[in-house]
Amino acid sequence: MNNIEVIQLESYQTPEVIEDTKKDFVAFGTDNGFYDQLIDVYLNSPTSHSSITGIVNQIVGKGIHAHNASMKPNEFANFKSLVKQKDLKKIALDYKLLGEASIQVSYLQKKVVKVSHFNRETLRAEKCDDKGSINAYYYHPKWSEYQDGDKLTRIPVFGSGSKNEIYIIRRHIPSMHYYSVPDYIGSLNYGRLECSISEFLCNEVENSFSGSKLVSMANGTPSVEKMRQIKAEITDKLTGVHGEKVIVSFSDSVENRTTIEDISAPNSADVYQYIAEECSRKLMIGHRITSPLLVGIRDSGNSLGSNSEEIQNAHNLFENLVIRPYQDDIIEAIDDILAINGISLDLYVKTLTPIEFTNTENAVTKEQIEEETGQELSSEKDFEDQQMFEQIQDLGDNEKTLLDFGYVLIDEREVDHDQEQNLDDQVKLASVPKGRADVTSELDGETESGEKYLIRYQYTPLVYTPKSREFCKLMVKAKRVYRKEDLDRDFKGNADFNAKNESSYNLFKHKGGKYCKHSFLRKTYLLTDGKIDPNNPNAAKSLIYKTEIAKKGIPTPTEDQEPEIVRQKPNETPSRGAKI
Repeated sequence: MNNIEVIQLESYQTPEVIEDTKKDFVAFGTDNGFYDQLIDVYLNSPTSHSSITGIVNQIVGKGIHAHNASMKPNEFANFKSLVKQKDLKKIALDYKLLGEASIQVSYLQKKVVKVSHFNRETLRAEKCDDKGSINAYYYHPKWSEYQDGDKLTRIPVFGSGSKNEIYIIRRHIPSMHYYSVPDYIGSLNYGRLECSISEFLCNEVENSFSGSKLVSMANGTPSVEKMRQIKAEITDKLTGVHGEKVIVSFSDSVENRTTIEDISAPNSADVYQYIAEECSRKLMIGHRITSPLLVGIRDSGNSLGSNSEEIQNAHNLFENLVIRPYQDDIIEAIDDILAINGISLDLYVKTLTPIEFTNTENAVTKEQIEEETGQELSSEKDFEDQQMFEQIQDLGDNEKTLLDFGYVLIDEREVDHDQEQNLDDQVKLASVPKGRADVTSELDGETESGEKYLIRYQYTPLVYTPKSREFCKLMVKAKRVYRKEDLDRDFKGNADFNAKNESSYNLFKHKGGKYCKHSFLRKTYLLTDGKIDPNNPNAAKSLIYKTEIAKKGIPTPTEDQEPEIVRQKPNETPSRGAKI
């Protein structure tokens, strides 16, 4: 079979990390060109290009902002002057495409004066020192053209105390110390295959002669050397983008003429379509894309109108499992750099997420809402409301926590002392199971029969309107029940909150301030020790009567403990909650 020559197709190899004893740097991939391969696939694979571009756009979003920007205006201004949006997008692209990103940090008098993107593909790691640390990276404009003797620029790593340093953002990959690979590495072959398909089809269209013809030479069997020469000449003439379209054959007889036969595979169009679709599918799996629409890819299986809920769920998964980890890594790097200048900001990325896709059900604080929606709660009043809420957001209990401890809600009512003066006197204070570190209240106690009870207060009603004060919205969303002591104390709020002749704000009395339509609902919980099944609505409901409280000797708080004003909605007072 020596008269048959087979042209081998190139196969993809896992990138090698090569330490050459004669070189100071560590090569990455065959011919030190792994990054070039990734870039080539990105530029020529339609699915990979769209996927990476779409993901990068979401990573960057509308830019990086800070929750505490208004509290630290000078620091935030310094951050904005150092870190530009254009550099962030380049950093995000490198991190997604190459698996690593590099930032150049420049100093003047031990302060960071410039933060800029640095092309990651132009850097190779220096060999580790005795402690296993990488102390520097070497720069070359194009490593595929590197020759022994070329002058390289050594750039120390971040934190080395040099004038110019390199900060490398990378993921931990087991067994890979010098370099990381991108998260889609498992699907890279499909990207290469997609590139090859496009090249093949171009050749088919332009030449109509590309791997589908068999050329038979009927002039006898030449030497091995002659066979190789003939093969090379035919390959050069008839393949590739510029292959000649006319074949000229010379023969001294009909019997010795050159023949050309078709060897095209049947149903080749179906085969190409299958391969193309499989490549696209596997690439999106590699990029962990939960729906193609999220990165601007639409196929026959996607419809915005028919499955919008599914797309929303896919987006939420994609945002939290794919996008956020990239954002967190980049923000962590920026935090490290800003710390050199003594800047400490609560950074977050303003999302591109459509507002209707955002789920703020579990977002309680101003920061959480801003981060989920990408919408700033920027008004001064909103900010002051947030400050008020922050003083109480970690207090109180989730009602479910109390129920899990064995408590049953036996009564809930607006504060009305006129109807409750006939209840028994306050009983002795008793300790109760702890849902928080400090859960007891002066209003908690035991019945005459020794059953423990708790008295808690809840912001009510649990509704708000778009015009509601931000503080009221946050309190309603929290859905917590509070001790009297959590509420009846001095709060730091803006002057508009404070009542006349008061230097601080009492939430127990004044709720959400002027025009507020909320009040507090008193809720009484009884520890049943399993005597009443809290999951049985009929059993629990049978206890929600004032008479049951009276029978058990649970007293109403006194006027000193619970002023009548507690039950009043500020909007229903003569001054409508305003200072008088």
